[in-house]
Amino acid sequence: MNAGLIQVDEKSKIPLFGIDFLGIIDRGTNVIEIKPNTTCNLKCRYCFVNSGNYTTDFIVAQGYILQNLKLVLDKKPSCKNIEIHFSPYGEILLYPELFKLIENLRTIKQIHPITLQSNGILLKKPVIDRLNELRVTRINISLNTLNQNLARYLCNQETYELDKLLEQVNYLLTTDIDILFAPVWFPGINDKDIEDIIKYVKSLRQEGYSNKKIQIGIQKYLIYSTGRKLKKIRPKSWGYFYSQLERLEKKHEIKLKLGPKDFGIHPCKDSLIPKFKKNQYLDLIVISKGRWKNECLGYLKNNPLFGIKILLNSPLSYSDDLIGKEITARIIKANYKTNILTACFPP
Repeated sequence: MNAGLIQVDEKSKIPLFGIDFLGIIDRGTNVIEIKPNTTCNLKCRYCFVNSGNYTTDFIVAQGYILQNLKLVLDKKPSCKNIEIHFSPYGEILLYPELFKLIENLRTIKQIHPITLQSNGILLKKPVIDRLNELRVTRINISLNTLNQNLARYLCNQETYELDKLLEQVNYLLTTDIDILFAPVWFPGINDKDIEDIIKYVKSLRQEGYSNKKIQIGIQKYLIYSTGRKLKKIRPKSWGYFYSQLERLEKKHEIKLKLGPKDFGIHPCKDSLIPKFKKNQYLDLIVISKGRWKNECLGYLKNNPLFGIKILLNSPLSYSDDLIGKEITARIIKANYKTNILTACFPP
């Protein structure tokens, strides 16, 4: 059960760069990811980030996002048609300043596509109308099955109404917003359902909707140590996954293997992220609690813009006494594309 909500703004001094679940992520392409909140209305049984279950949630002030985003854009002056993609570790439609933030993003000339991912439950006509007015380009909807009972099981919510979601999909089709269904393929659980969704997409295209208007991007089921897991399912290899996509492509005569080119993604100079390596030691200042009792957030002592998630080694757990402390932590995980880091303390 959530025991707290932290407002992230300039006063909080929590950095928006370097933390996997929060802020702004630049992967060295023309797509910039924004993660403004961790709150979620579901507790899906397969959620790889355990969303909806955090001890502490975070919401970032939209003005603080814009302030930090400008730092990124200033480092990419030659990069045009930058896409802003909202991909929180939660549900984006729970972010209270979403409309205001998009409205402000639309005043920035470098930005063109604005896309977001959602479980779709909170999509209602007034919400869709406003997103359409703000010229949102595409919504990626988590749709894993067209079977009501299975949908409720996977989402872990007995009140999940699949028919109502599909009604909103039909309304979305009347707007300028494109749709991408992003089902996760759970081997042995929703094999038939994946094909049902493929047939559904094909039927909509046969009604006259373009391949761009309605897309499908099937996702491989992945298991993470901190996420929730479906019982008795072992993820298949990437080779097996792609071979199955090829099989379904031939069977249904539809493109399923989507890549960066399909979404106009191309390399674009990364911004201001310093480069670090695994097992490197860093001097940090602890600035906030994290999502869990064994987690806190810090920033580089010599670069307050850059944040790091810190895992506290047992028996140490978070206490407010850590705030403001200078510590030396060891990097245990480094993503070399984004340099999103995870460190441990004591090292």
